[in-house]
Amino acid sequence: MILIIVQGMDLARFIQVFIVQGFAGLFYLFVWLKILKREARGLNLILSNFYLFVAAGVILNMIYINIFDEYIVHILHFITYYLLCLSLIFLLIFVLVLLKSENVVTVQKQLLLIFIFSILILGLWFIPNGITIGPSTSWKPEWSWFFFLYSIIVCSVFAIGPTIYYSLKIDKSFKFRNLKRKWRYFLIGIAGYFFLYYGTSLSNTLADPTFRLIWSFLSLPCLASLYFIYYGVAKQL
Repeated sequence: MILIIVQGMDLARFIQVFIVQGFAGLFYLFVWLKILKREARGLNLILSNFYLFVAAGVILNMIYINIFDEYIVHILHFITYYLLCLSLIFLLIFVLVLLKSENVVTVQKQLLLIFIFSILILGLWFIPNGITIGPSTSWKPEWSWFFFLYSIIVCSVFAIGPTIYYSLKIDKSFKFRNLKRKWRYFLIGIAGYFFLYYGTSLSNTLADPTFRLIWSFLSLPCLASLYFIYYGVAKQL
């Protein structure tokens, strides 16, 4: 049975879903449209895909919070997390193209990276009891430690780690202070996004009400970092 009402809502979940993720989703959707309006190709298209996947993930999360069917909610929660994870590969591709050019990181190579990463993330679906969500969890997602570790390892090794490494290489390559200053805003922005990714993943795994409440407040300052990615590079594309 599907109910379009808010049930079992507490302060931590309200802040996390409707304030933190809600603001992020709407902001990323706005930036996605703004970038595409400028030019829907090359670096613009790559970075806009990052914003699109994040926006789709968090908006979907806001939708399924009002659905109370275990099977449907389980699928929608997985899709939400899948989209958020997949957004990470577009950040990596953006940084790689910026560092090495599209002649080196060709469209074919970009598609191969997306395909490999998407398959690795899809492996989360086949982890037994990886996600538990339903009346027994007050409709809040609870992850197994194996689910958590698999996702953290895959995302860190194949997306987050390389993105940080190549971003720092770009930072070192800039000679002009103005360019370096702009890029530092981008670095702050992605650091904030990675912080949200790790913190939210840990919160879903610990499934502790106290930690969820603390994390909901800790994640609030990261909202400011959402603008930094746009201000650092997207605004200049």
